[in-house]
Amino acid sequence: MPDTATSEMTASETGKAADAKPLADQQFTTRHAVTIGTERIEYTANVGRIVLHDDEEHSTPKVAIFYTAYVRDDVPSKRDRPLVFLWNGGPGSSTIWLHMYSYGPRRVVFDGDPLFDTSRWELRENEHSLLDVADLVFVDAPSTGFSRVAPGEDPAQFHGAEADAAVIGDFVTEFVAREKRGDSPIVLFGESYGTIRAPLVADYLQQVPGLFVDGVILLSSLMDVAGTTFGVGVNYGAVGQLPSYAATALYHGVISGDLPTVIAEAEDFALNDYSVALLKGSRLTGAERERIARRLSELTGISAEFILRSNLRVNLWRYVKELLRDRHRTVGRLDTRWTGIDSDTAGETFEDDASYSAPTDPATRALNQYLRADLGWEADRPLLYRHIRPREQWKHRESEQMGIWTPQLEVATVLRAAMNRSPHLKVLLLSGYYDLGTPYFPAELTFDHLHLEPERARNVTKTRYESGHMIYLHEPSLAQTRADLVGFLSSLRGVDAA
Repeated sequence: MPDTATSEMTASETGKAADAKPLADQQFTTRHAVTIGTERIEYTANVGRIVLHDDEEHSTPKVAIFYTAYVRDDVPSKRDRPLVFLWNGGPGSSTIWLHMYSYGPRRVVFDGDPLFDTSRWELRENEHSLLDVADLVFVDAPSTGFSRVAPGEDPAQFHGAEADAAVIGDFVTEFVAREKRGDSPIVLFGESYGTIRAPLVADYLQQVPGLFVDGVILLSSLMDVAGTTFGVGVNYGAVGQLPSYAATALYHGVISGDLPTVIAEAEDFALNDYSVALLKGSRLTGAERERIARRLSELTGISAEFILRSNLRVNLWRYVKELLRDRHRTVGRLDTRWTGIDSDTAGETFEDDASYSAPTDPATRALNQYLRADLGWEADRPLLYRHIRPREQWKHRESEQMGIWTPQLEVATVLRAAMNRSPHLKVLLLSGYYDLGTPYFPAELTFDHLHLEPERARNVTKTRYESGHMIYLHEPSLAQTRADLVGFLSSLRGVDAA
């Protein structure tokens, strides 16, 4: 069924009519092949929805979760073959980015460098896919993508950190049961807010159905929102952003040096002189303030005068506008290698994040066409790649540490608890140097402050790439992440994943 408007009914009316229909399980199956390396791999693609019900005796449908699953055909036993569930974040984003740009059997490939032109692209076989070593399930959260809430149900019941984790956990449980994959290594792969979802889902699965996952992959992670927070008495954001500011200034030629040296100097300054100076606040002497501002200027490319006027804290919104102001350009938030143009150069922040806008159109066009033409999906309404307005609707969770409740959204301690319950659970952290949305340094510092015992700490692997938030948009980084992911997946349960 086409999802475009007709002469009798508008697209909005079509969507409302579709939402009024009772939910039903759906699955469309097609068979394909992809070449990865020198190997031609045949696989089955299943695209559809699984309806989840409430727990009452007379069970009623609550929500239908949309998924696209890719399963390699020539594997005699699934016992040692990882089953990876992938999702993007938002909250409120469908899994369009991971699906169309990263590790599935097809991906959008640009004719040139996407930093400069995303208008020319093609959907091609993906030589960087993980399908040779793992089966993949791309999942859309409720109210995103083609997932649908049952008629009469309030979508807001799923719009919160813990409720979201529960419904995704229920989907994982149901999918594993239906596909008879209970003996396979189970891996949760989240990007951005999806890295908040993944620990919560791992915890939920352990405590509700008793399913202990084998791996958690965190791409562009923010398990503690303090890592990007600026404000009175809040130092974590300023300290955590500094190395990414330095990498950005170096990339755009505002400062000089080589990346490893600049990064090392920025991290050292952030952890020592800068963090102490921020803690002192107004107790700093004038000479100390001048010294700190000069060094920050050398590392970030922002003038010492501007830094002093900002009380030594240049938040990311000012940074993306200020760094290239004299060139009449802004830099991206999700990927600072991208540049944008505003209507004027006098503002406090950019008018648009080019690193978010530029990849959106190709992914949306490609996914809509691909699901229908190649995978046989019969959509009942248009794709909602980003639907929930998180600030207005999303219910965050309070965190508890050592019996003390705080309003700060933080799930790292949830992951620590899951790791302590499950000695075989392994974690892989993938971060980009040019990401200001979920910067690499606070993501790593979060693990440093979990105080894991040595035998648990050995289960955590941290990696960095010369890319931004969507690490896979940088071709060399996509190739390197694939290699690192293959190694990680192959290490689960100490067996070869292929």
